[in-house]
Amino acid sequence: MLVNLNYGSGFVPGRGGPVVSLSDRINGRIDAALVRARAEQPARNYLGASILSDPCARRVAYTWRGELGAPLDGRALRIFKTGDAMEDLLATWVKPAGFKLLTIDPATGEQFGFSDGPLAGHADGIITGGPDLGFSYPVLWEAKGLNDRSWSHLVKNGLKVSKPLYYGQVCIYMLYLNLAACLFTALNKNTSEIYHELVPADPAEAQRLIDLAVSIVRGWMPPRFNAEPTRYCASCEFEDACWSMP
Repeated sequence: MLVNLNYGSGFVPGRGGPVVSLSDRINGRIDAALVRARAEQPARNYLGASILSDPCARRVAYTWRGELGAPLDGRALRIFKTGDAMEDLLATWVKPAGFKLLTIDPATGEQFGFSDGPLAGHADGIITGGPDLGFSYPVLWEAKGLNDRSWSHLVKNGLKVSKPLYYGQVCIYMLYLNLAACLFTALNKNTSEIYHELVPADPAEAQRLIDLAVSIVRGWMPPRFNAEPTRYCASCEFEDACWSMP
């Protein structure tokens, strides 16, 4: 029998087999707890604005129908949690910089949001006042943490081109919250650089996405993202279900 001596194999001379590292043992418990906590959350009964502008409308339809896709693993859930933490961190930096940033609606004690039948969403916040930077308040505030490559692409191309998913999301929020612009803030997770972009309202794009939501809720199944599976499909939890259908 050949012994696997490659790096990471876990083989240690004199021991009877692979040894699970301390990191793997601890991370296994962390991931199991995250997966368990997610499973205990009640299923959403609405179509979230944050997914409606996904480049693949078929994925949105599967999500709305409650189709069972591949479950999210612990690593994916850690990524989501890290993103949430970065949004909270950015808020603690923006507020002392002279901006009147509200992340909780004083009228409800909850996040700013909207609900329109099966369509709903929750915004990161609203900036009601601040320094004179050439635009008027109030503005929507949305924040994201991005890896270096994604962040650099955003800086070079702007939100609409670089991140259509986020662009559609803020367009919907601006329409429902009656705001004329959004200050989009992105943190580079590798370098801690921060990018800010003022995004004007785009009612036409928001309405297009709302119309899409209506069609999906009424039962329309959009076409596939591409004629053949792509790298984007490989990251979708519904890949098997989608491509197994005629």
